[in-house]
Amino acid sequence: MTIKIEVKRYEPIDKALKRLKRAMAEEGILRELNENRFFVKPGEKKRKKSDAARKRKSIEDREERRSKHSL
Repeated sequence: MTIKIEVKRYEPIDKALKRLKRAMAEEGILRELNENRFFVKPGEKKRKKSDAARKRKSIEDREERRSKHSL
């Protein structure tokens, strides 16, 4: 999971940083860092996971009902 960004000769640092940030976002490094920033109790992790699944399911159901009505 090593990211290498080569700074080209006479390239502004801003452009190199932008490329680095983009590469880190594609790899998911920033998201992972934010997730591991604080300790989360196992029960809380489980609760968040089930809440996210419930929300996804309700959205899927809503979209399914819309598609049935439009037919």
